[in-house]
Formats: sequence, structure tokens, C-alpha cells
Amino acid sequence: MDDLTRLKTAMQLITVGLCEKDRKKIKGEYFYSKRLIHGINIFQYLNYKYNQENFDFNQLHEQKFITDYAMKPVRDWFDGWKNTENLKLEGQEFYYMEELVGDIGSCMFYVNDCCEDYVQYYVEKDIIAGIEQRAVYDCLKLLEQDDYVYLRKYFIQHPIAGQGDLRRLKLRYSQNEMALQAIENAYEEIREDCYVCPKCGWTLKKEKSKMICQSRYCTESKPSKEELNLAKIERNDGKFRLKRGVMMYICTPGKLELEILKCCEKYKIKSSLWPELDKYDIEIVFDNGEIWAVDAKQVRNPYFLRSNIRNAGGFPEGNYQKALYVIPDEFKNEQTDYIKIIEAELEKIGKNNIYCVTLGELKEELKLKGTNRTKKETVNATDKKEI
Repeated sequence: MDDLTRLKTAMQLITVGLCEKDRKKIKGEYFYSKRLIHGINIFQYLNYKYNQENFDFNQLHEQKFITDYAMKPVRDWFDGWKNTENLKLEGQEFYYMEELVGDIGSCMFYVNDCCEDYVQYYVEKDIIAGIEQRAVYDCLKLLEQDDYVYLRKYFIQHPIAGQGDLRRLKLRYSQNEMALQAIENAYEEIREDCYVCPKCGWTLKKEKSKMICQSRYCTESKPSKEELNLAKIERNDGKFRLKRGVMMYICTPGKLELEILKCCEKYKIKSSLWPELDKYDIEIVFDNGEIWAVDAKQVRNPYFLRSNIRNAGGFPEGNYQKALYVIPDEFKNEQTDYIKIIEAELEKIGKNNIYCVTLGELKEELKLKGTNRTKKETVNATDKKEI
């Protein structure tokens, strides 16, 4: 096995192991992940090989690795390494990950988005949050188009639902076994005191010194006491929430999709969600018959999206004149070369009618199309009056 393969194996074992520890932690007990320990051992073998001068044998135990490595951006793990040309570090997606875990004190941590995303995109999609997402998605794919859209939209708009709300939803689909199974797989009862997250609408709960949500960006947002007091949920309130994997991989990206749909509706541009049971996210049809296909991407790391596009061979084929990968504006603000990274990949695979744009840029294009349409309607109406 060459050293690059060893390093990739180490990263897979480390990310999966950290997720295992986060999921299987039991109050008062320290859970040892064999995968994490195996990954650390491979990484430290390479660390010694490429960084003998600075190698510290005291770093070999698990907790030291978590504080000295997992709580730092991955690119910092390789400080002091020499002669790494064969590892091609800057060409590896994992090299650009931020901290894999965050500290909550007392030798405890929470897993950050980038760690779970790495597992989701590069390791095993049927573990961690992926299994919860798939349990819902597999049921949705067996529904008729209208039911598929209605239910998926409902999940996005209701990350937390009351018992009565879910009862009414189930009554609507009382004769549809797959729809009922999708609902059952999507939600879980809230069994502990928590708060509605003001950032994403899911649940914030206190662990040690931190308020933990499904995303590190919610966890680090530090909501005010007033926001929390207004949004407290008692464990006996009869409330249900989306399972974490459904929230992360169906609901959160779906908010971006609904934002695009809302913009189309505002400018009276014909659009539809998830055509052909999610061939892509949104189809936009203009008055002149031109069709745009949109895939909304809530992928914060551009190298993860680049790899996803490469593995898929580009955008799905379809009857469209223009295809767009759409990302939130904040992703480009955080990494200014995000779009350049994606466009370079699209150019490499020879896709000339596919682009990557921010949500704000797409909204401006839709506004321009909608404004021009309104002007034409006004001119036509004036002409008819004169006749």
C-alpha cells in the first residue's frame, strides 16, 4: 500500500471513528472506537515517517490526538512534514476540512459538519446520518410525483411538528403505506428539554458548556437568552422533530430549494420542484420555452462538491438549455474561489452549458427575466388599448 492510500484510509477511519464516538457516547463512560484508534495509528506512522524531527511520542493516545489534531483544521496536521510530493496533499479533499470536532469540555466533543459530510461523501453512505436520510428517501422515491413533492416539502417546512400536525398528515395518507412509512422514518419524539434553534429551526440542547444543534454553525451562533426563552420545548410537550440525518441532508438543503422556488413565484416564472422524482431540484421554464435546470447545493466545502460532480460525470442529462449548481451566498463569502474551483472542474469534463452561481446571482437573473416579462405585458396591454 502506498502512503497516499494509507493517508486516505487513515482519514476515513478517523472521521468514521469520531462519528461513532459521538453517537455512542454514554453518560459517565468513555467509548473507545476501534476504527478511530486504527486510523490514528496509521496517521501517526506517516507522521513519524515525514516529520521525525518534531514527532512527539506522547501524542499517540486517543485523547491527545483529538485535542491536538481533530480540534484543528486538517491542513495544520501536516505542519513540519517534509518531502510530501507523493502525497499530493493540496489535491486531496480532506486537506481543506476545518476542525473535525468542537470542544464541549470534560474530555467531551461534538462532531462538526465537515466530518459527517466527509463520511457521507467518501466513506459509507449507510452509516451515521446517512442511514436516517436514506430510510426516508427510499420511501419517497416510491410515491407518485405530487405526493413526493408534498411530503418532501412538508418535511422541509416542519423540522419540528406537534402530535396533532403529524396525526393530520397521516390521515391525509391513511391509504398510502409508503407515505406513512416515510413520515414514520422522518420524525422522532422529543424526549428531553431543549430549544427551537433560531438559525435552522431544529433543536438546540445543552451539553456541558455548549448548546448543540445539527450544524456547527448553529452551535457557534450563540443565541440570546431571550431567543431561547421564547423557544423552549419541554420533553412532555408532545413535540416531534426530524431525525438528525433527515434534517441535515433533506431539510437543510431543501430550504435553499424552496427559496429559489419562492423567487420564481415572485416574478411569475413557471417552475416545479424535483421533476421526475428528483432528477434535479428545480425546473424553470420561461415564456420563450427556454428551460433551466437547477441543482441547489448546500455543500460548504467546494472540494467536496467538485468530487461529487466528477464522480457523477457532471449534471444529469435532460431537456434544458442551461443547468445551474446554486450555492448559498455565504459559501462564496467564506471561500472567494469557490465558484472558480467548480467551474474549473466543469471545464475539465467539457460541460459548456453548466454553471455554478450563488443564490443572490440567480435571484438577480430571475428578477431581470421577470422584469422584462412585465414590461412586455405592459407594452402589449397598451397596444391593445390603442387598437
